[in-house]
Amino acid sequence: MNTAKKVTAALLAAGLSFSLTACDPPMPEDLKIALAEKTVLCEPGVAELQLPEAIADLGIGWADAMALGCADMQLAVTDVLSEPTGLLISPTGTELNSDAFLKVPFALDAAVLVVNIPDVFEIYLSAPTIQGIFSGAITKWNDPLVLADNEGLDLPDQKIVLPKEAIPAAKSSLSSWIERLSGSPLDLSKIADAKVSESELAMPTAPGSISIASYSAALLNASVFASILTEPGNIESAVLASTETVYAASTQIVAKADGETISMTVDPSIEPTAPEGSAAAAAPYQAIFTVELDFIGEESALVRTAGRFLLRQESQGVISSSTMLPMPEAVRILAVKLIEKGMNIPAAE
Repeated sequence: MNTAKKVTAALLAAGLSFSLTACDPPMPEDLKIALAEKTVLCEPGVAELQLPEAIADLGIGWADAMALGCADMQLAVTDVLSEPTGLLISPTGTELNSDAFLKVPFALDAAVLVVNIPDVFEIYLSAPTIQGIFSGAITKWNDPLVLADNEGLDLPDQKIVLPKEAIPAAKSSLSSWIERLSGSPLDLSKIADAKVSESELAMPTAPGSISIASYSAALLNASVFASILTEPGNIESAVLASTETVYAASTQIVAKADGETISMTVDPSIEPTAPEGSAAAAAPYQAIFTVELDFIGEESALVRTAGRFLLRQESQGVISSSTMLPMPEAVRILAVKLIEKGMNIPAAE
């Protein structure tokens, strides 16, 4: 049976500290969830959490926060990193290769093109050039098409070494964006799903290499990754993956819940929204993908409760201190609704 403990008001937005009367209109769904999150739910037991490298250092904070909120519930963070990008949560002792009974989006990441070119620390690539590289039509870094994207940069007569592996979500998001920019598909079918670590993808060792890696891993490893020219030959159209550009793309997300899944797409027709305190939105870096939280093993109130804890407002806010980005609030609310399905949630006061 779930037990409930009140969280201090300091953990909640001040805007939620008002009351509703019987004459008020129906309470919006996001407000219902925000008010319900004033209560920490606890389920006796130990939930095991496996994290990707980019947010591995956040695990201790989450475990400590749970220990403060729930005396009889623990979050045990494993020393083993989850691969590929994603979080795994399960009852302790569960085989982590077991199927997930639920998956929800937890954070945002982006696909970047990491390069290892001797003495080159910046590079610009347009969609047609990227297609030429991955199709094999462009085989050297001093190819005229690459040089046209990089006017003024000295690129070597170096063979391009293509990647053999990449994270599926990174391949898919990169391919979709390049196709939108060029009107032609980017064929990455010869690149296998990754079995190596994210750091290995973000740090290709062969001179001349290009690799598809996650932004979080590339940033963590101080890798050199390409700016994307959204207009070939126009350096002013360059978009480099960053907190600002990925955030801008996140405001173009359209999310929909369908049964036990949440689908998300980037709609480039949506005008990007500037973050609070900024006058204008950055140019969106649209090769974004979700980092999922997988609930492993048999259906379990314990892991649902632990997952809900991780997605609560104060926990989700911690993501911003890592090299990943938090989900848009509307998507987070959809995820919380899926997690809470069948749970005994106290009525909002």
